[in-house]
Amino acid sequence: AECGGVVRVYDVRCPGRAMITNKVLESGADVNVISWNRLVGNLLASGGDDGSFSVWDLRTFQTPDGSSPKPLARFHSHRTPITSLEWHPTDESMIAVSDDHGTYVYDLSIEEDGPGASAPAGEGAVEGEIPPQLLFVHSGSQLTKEVRWHPQIPSCVATTSLSGFNVFIPSNL
Repeated sequence: AECGGVVRVYDVRCPGRAMITNKVLESGADVNVISWNRLVGNLLASGGDDGSFSVWDLRTFQTPDGSSPKPLARFHSHRTPITSLEWHPTDESMIAVSDDHGTYVYDLSIEEDGPGASAPAGEGAVEGEIPPQLLFVHSGSQLTKEVRWHPQIPSCVATTSLSGFNVFIPSNL
């Protein structure tokens, strides 16, 4: 992840040369964080300064014509920069996301019903609108910087922030 909305994937066997490169934020905002899904090796999540986060399929990340790839899901519901992302250790569709105001748990397997349901998850959403994939919000922390799932207690989440450490189990997971 780098300045200008670009994500590069490197192969350690070929130092100094990116194997896959693409601009993921057309706004030019910086990409702050990325997280590889450990259960589905071709899924990568990215979060940016513009408050959006996206999920990418690396099999379609490099387009033949050099145009920007289309994300599997893009969410614009955050108003401050995304500071951390982490996929759930045992559920391939759940991801924890943090920004300056809190921590959020999304289940990307939830699909929206009704008009406009054919669009990718979160793609047609209005900024600040609550997406149906949002399962849980933990507020009250100041400037949350990291979010991590507990490796042995799958529903337990830990965060670090200016106001201290928080460890919690969302009630609806």
